[in-house]
Amino acid sequence: MIKAATLTLNPCLDKTMYFESSFKAGELNRMSSYILTLGGKGVNVSRFFKILGIEAVAYGFSGGNNGKTMKALLDEEGVKYNFTETTAETRMNLKMIDSDKVCTEANEKGGPVSEEELKNLLSYIETNTECGQYFFLGGSIPHPVDNTVYNSIIQVLKSRGAKVVLDCDGKALKSGIEAKPSLIKPNLFELSGLVGKEITTLDEALAECESLYVENGVEVLCTMSEKGAIFAGECGLFSVDSPHVELRGFTGAGDSFLTAFVYEREKTGSVEEALKFASSAAAAKVELPGSSLPSKDDMKKYISCVNVRKHK
Repeated sequence: MIKAATLTLNPCLDKTMYFESSFKAGELNRMSSYILTLGGKGVNVSRFFKILGIEAVAYGFSGGNNGKTMKALLDEEGVKYNFTETTAETRMNLKMIDSDKVCTEANEKGGPVSEEELKNLLSYIETNTECGQYFFLGGSIPHPVDNTVYNSIIQVLKSRGAKVVLDCDGKALKSGIEAKPSLIKPNLFELSGLVGKEITTLDEALAECESLYVENGVEVLCTMSEKGAIFAGECGLFSVDSPHVELRGFTGAGDSFLTAFVYEREKTGSVEEALKFASSAAAAKVELPGSSLPSKDDMKKYISCVNVRKHK
């Protein structure tokens, strides 16, 4: 059975607000309802692994009343965690979805995190990392932690024999790749930022993902929303399409895709089967409101609708 753990340096609560009309900036907008859920890439990966029957301890920071709420929600889902307490309050992110299904987001920066708090967290992770364990590093970095922090963490985890998966963006992603994680998971926007040019077509994305793998020796899993996803790695270059479903919850689709991909690939040894399951899982996720998660059976329901193509 797969062994996994996650690290979220900047976890959050997501408050998804729904509006019965179009959202108008600079004006009063009255919401009709809201959902308060967990957020943060690593936290979400741990939650998805729980659904799949895998215990993936969630590491990270927790502070204030928001931090207490975050832990209470994880307790309700039966997800194990080990958070380092911070003086700073855990952040709250707002997602406003209007009648046109347009989502407007407002995310807090997170932090400040002290040097001592960071040191305590990283020391505990290093001590409890197992050889052969998948370790998922994900999300933004709280103030004033340096953007090279993932690079340092990857080196430590690799020295302990872990397989590191990195899901972040910007300078943190560029720095992290230099430490050679096993896999990176940018979305299309993050891939464009990484290569320094806007990528809009499947052919462009395929070429850039392949180049990244060849140049860095790091496997690439790029999610492209309704356009599907791409994998470039030792087994070749693949693309998978995305089932057409009604979009209700935008948060966590990439996290569901990543978790399902790693789980199924480890289980079957097949990139094709992993991509099918991942695409189906992501579709099942976005059908649900807020950050609500699908069941294991629901994650499988679109597999027969998904097509995988091997390009090289």
